[in-house]
Amino acid sequence: MDLQRNDGSEILIDDRVSADGHYGTVRFIGSLPDTKGIWIGVDWDEAERGKHDGSHQGHRYFTTRHPKSGSFLRGKKLDLGINCFEAIVDRYGKQEDHNAGVITEELFVVGSNQKKTVVEMVGAKKVNEQQSKLDALQEVVLRGCLVYGVGDSSGKLRKCTPNIQELDLSLNLIPSWHRLADICKCLPNLTDLNASDNQLEMPKDILECSDCFQSVKILKLNRVNYIWQQFLECSRAFPRLEQLHVCFNGLTSVHNPGNHLQNVHLLNLESNSLQSWEHILQLDGCPRLESLILNSNKIESIIFPDANLGSKTKFFPNLKHIYINNNEISQWSCINELDKLKRFEDLQINGNPIQDTASPETVRQLIIAKVANLKKCQRTEVTDEERRGAEIDYLKRFGPDWLKSGGHQDPSQNNPSQDFLSQHPRFQHFVQVYGAPESSEMSKKPQKLKDSLIEIKILNPDDSNIKTLQKKLPVTMTVQKLKALIQRLYKVDSEIKLSYVSKKMEGCEIDFDNDLRPLNYFSIEAGDIVYARWS
Repeated sequence: MDLQRNDGSEILIDDRVSADGHYGTVRFIGSLPDTKGIWIGVDWDEAERGKHDGSHQGHRYFTTRHPKSGSFLRGKKLDLGINCFEAIVDRYGKQEDHNAGVITEELFVVGSNQKKTVVEMVGAKKVNEQQSKLDALQEVVLRGCLVYGVGDSSGKLRKCTPNIQELDLSLNLIPSWHRLADICKCLPNLTDLNASDNQLEMPKDILECSDCFQSVKILKLNRVNYIWQQFLECSRAFPRLEQLHVCFNGLTSVHNPGNHLQNVHLLNLESNSLQSWEHILQLDGCPRLESLILNSNKIESIIFPDANLGSKTKFFPNLKHIYINNNEISQWSCINELDKLKRFEDLQINGNPIQDTASPETVRQLIIAKVANLKKCQRTEVTDEERRGAEIDYLKRFGPDWLKSGGHQDPSQNNPSQDFLSQHPRFQHFVQVYGAPESSEMSKKPQKLKDSLIEIKILNPDDSNIKTLQKKLPVTMTVQKLKALIQRLYKVDSEIKLSYVSKKMEGCEIDFDNDLRPLNYFSIEAGDIVYARWS
């Protein structure tokens, strides 16, 4: 009996099991010499979890992936899993006790004196009553619930939970695509499937499962240890697939998807080991791709070799969003390349060496100036006012280099070098729009720190009891940093709103409406008063 689950289903070779939070695969079921009863041979996912390689007294009973990942255990020592419907009932079924199944002893906060205070779970019963209407469930999260498959509960699952649209089956005991398909076959409205952190055995023909995934548009296969070709093979069973998430799989390369992924508009490759941009260009085979997530890889460059600077590339004609945080991008030429994309409008590039080349505010301005159609940068919207400011600042910043390279305020003599234009491909456009930078704008006068400080008053106009402060601040300090300073000075945790009153325009209050701008952008001067408000 200890080789059967609670629902009566039998444990088979290649099934998945768990013990004390560790997961493994059944590779042997049978007897061992000089012992009574049945043993289960388990190959653990963790290399050092077991004691041997599947051998006992010189005889090999199964083969492990690692020299010491094998164990022989009795069935009662293992958690053999439950079926999907049982897991849903356990998690979302109606609980009759006052706390609706919440273990209140586990809900507490620790005070400064290390004393535990029990937290009351207000509204738990009401939430449970709403969720317990299984036929109304649309989003179901069963992560880590030890689901092995559908078992003999397919009829109940189909009848009692017909409206499930999002299903998280990550980190369970599902051993194969056939088992996963059996569950999804009972959920005709399923559009979002998370099968991450499972060891899914690939079938000989994935199309055998395709009838079960007809409605799925979003598929998450994070940490399943597949290579790229296996992901493409899996995608064949999802005819309506629009989003594919394959993070944390150790991928070192990708290739052209061919006839696969033709309807995918979002591809998430975060936290793999991709390095070559040539491989990334292969993903141009996804004709409808709009969003490409490459965070936490090892990419060093971005280049579209088919197009010259100032022209558009044939690659990724529909790509709008690139998230490439925490990679190895160090050259500004990579940002120039992004301007070649026809519909590009959203960039995240934090955590790259290029961020170390200037202050965060300056880096943002340079990116905005270099990429003409950028609408969002580092998660923040790019306003028309900010773009204009960034482009004018760009003119002033690189104006001296432009002059040295052959640039001239007289259009008939304006002939900057190709080397300059390759580094600053949009500079000539700025000259046409805003005019050539004046020499006086480009002159750099050495300035001592004390000469760049202005003395201002800081006060809360809504509360006269709050102390007024007098501070000397650098004019290059951003509004964001000033807010942080005021929060520290007044020991305020809430959001602060800043404005100022100029001594030249008494009665006129001017808002600091852009946290990334320096104080001198707002023409604040010594003697002005800064208003700081908070709730």
